[in-house]
Amino acid sequence: MLIGLQPGTAPGCKATGENPNGQWGGFCEELLEPTLKSIDQLSIPKFYFDGDCDGPVAARHYKNDTKECAKDMEYRQNEVDKGNISASIYAGNPWFVPGTAPLVDSCGVLGGWKFSDAREDPATVSILPPKNMDPPAGTLGSTVLSWEVNMRMQNAQGDSVAAYPTVWTSGEIVEGSYAINANHGGGHQYRLCPLDNLINNTLDETCFQATVMEFASDKSLFIVTSDDGTTTVNITFDAMDINDDNTDGVMPKGSTWRKLGIPPCKNISQNNDGSFSGNCTEPQFTDHAPPGYYGYGAFGNSPDLKLLNVITLLAENGIEQHTRLDTVCYVTIVDPENMLGDGDSDDNDNNNGKCESLDDIVCDGKDFILFCDALKAAKLDSSFDKEMWTFFIPNDDAFEKAGETLEPLSNDTVNNILMFHAVPGKILNSDDLKCGEKIEMFNGDSSRTKCINSAMYQNGAGNTQLMSSPQIIQTDIKFCNGVAHVVDGVMFPKFG
Repeated sequence: MLIGLQPGTAPGCKATGENPNGQWGGFCEELLEPTLKSIDQLSIPKFYFDGDCDGPVAARHYKNDTKECAKDMEYRQNEVDKGNISASIYAGNPWFVPGTAPLVDSCGVLGGWKFSDAREDPATVSILPPKNMDPPAGTLGSTVLSWEVNMRMQNAQGDSVAAYPTVWTSGEIVEGSYAINANHGGGHQYRLCPLDNLINNTLDETCFQATVMEFASDKSLFIVTSDDGTTTVNITFDAMDINDDNTDGVMPKGSTWRKLGIPPCKNISQNNDGSFSGNCTEPQFTDHAPPGYYGYGAFGNSPDLKLLNVITLLAENGIEQHTRLDTVCYVTIVDPENMLGDGDSDDNDNNNGKCESLDDIVCDGKDFILFCDALKAAKLDSSFDKEMWTFFIPNDDAFEKAGETLEPLSNDTVNNILMFHAVPGKILNSDDLKCGEKIEMFNGDSSRTKCINSAMYQNGAGNTQLMSSPQIIQTDIKFCNGVAHVVDGVMFPKFG
C-alpha cells in the first residue's frame, strides 16, 4: 500500500495536513533549528538558480520584488555553500531535524493532504485524485489500512483470511525498497508497530518509534527495472547515514536515518507552478549516490528510480513502515529462539545418536508449552511413538489467540481439535504439501493447504474468521517417526 506524504508539518510545529503553500521556515513560531551539521547531509544543497526570481518565487515570497528576491536568495545560497545550512530555504523541512516533525497520522495521508479546492494551487491541477475515489483523498493512512483489513475479510466471503503473507526471522537480513516518483529529497527510516495497535486504535508515532529497524550495512542498492519487471540497472553505492554521532540529534534518540541517495539536477529548478527551468545535465552531488543517475523523477535523466536498502529486523510482529513514503505491509516475524526443535530440520538426532520423539521436541520447546500440556491432558503424549505421522503444531501464541473459542469446549471436542492437527500413516514434508489439495486428518475431517504468494497455510472448515488462517511458519522438523510443521493459528474442523 502506498500512502502519500504529509505536507504542512515541520519540526516543532503542529501538523496540519494542509499544503504549506511554499512557505520557507514560516510554519510556526516554535520552528526548530536544524540539527544537520554539514552540506553533504543535505539532499538538495543547491536551491537558487539564475532566473528563479523572474517567476512565481518573487510573487509568492517577496511580494513581486524581484531585486529583493535575488538579493536574499543569493545570500542564502552563499551561506549554505559556506556550511551555514540554517540559511537554506528548506531549513524548516522535516529532513533538517530528522524524526521531529509531527504527523497527522503515522501511516500518512492518502493523496498527501485534504484539498479544500485543489484548483487554488496550479501545481495540484495535474494530480487531482480520480472522481469517486474510495477511500477519498485526504483519508488518514491508518483509516485506509483498517479499510483494507475489512475489505480482505469481505472479499473472503466466509473463507479464511491470510493475516501475514510473509514470514521473517528475527535477526535475518531482508530487503526493503521504495520507489521515487517525485524526488523532493529528504531521508528515510524503517520502523515496526504491531498490527494489534491498529485494531485497538493505538497505532501512533510512539508505537513506531519504539522499534526502529537497523540498517544491515553502509551500502544501498539502486535498481532500475523495465516494464516487464526485468532488472536493467543494479548499482551498489555507499549510503549516507544520519544519527546522533554526526548531527546535533535525531529522533528517536540513538536511531539511524538514511539520506535519499538520488541527487536532484544541478542546473535546474522546479518552479512553484510545478514547471521546471534549465536543463538536467549534472547531479547536485555525486558522493553517496549511484553514479550516472539523478533527477526529479519524471523530469531528469532518471525517470524510473528505485532505491533498495538492506535492513535488519527485530523480534516483533507487526507492520513495516518507513517514514518517507509510508509504505505499509503485513509481516510475521518469528524469534529463532522460540522455534521448534534445534533448528536443524535435516538431522534431529541428540548427542547420543538417538532420534527425538514428538513429545521430546514439543515439550522441550520454549514456545510450545500449551501444545505439550494439551497432549498430556489428552493422554496422547506417548500415542504417537508408533506408525508414521505428520503434525501441524500451533505455538503458544496461537493457543492464546484461540483461547476464547477453546475455553468453553468440552474435553472431547478439544481432543477432536487436537487430532485435527495430525496426519496418520504419512510423512508429508513441505515439498509434499500441494496448494489447494485436501489432507485427511486423524479425526477423519480434511484440512486444505492454501498458498498466497510465497506463504502457505493449513486451514480447516472452522477457520472462517478474520485473520484465523493458520500460516505455516516453520517446516520440516524431523522426529523419530515423522515430521512436524509449526502453524501460527489453531486449526479448527467443521463444528456442528
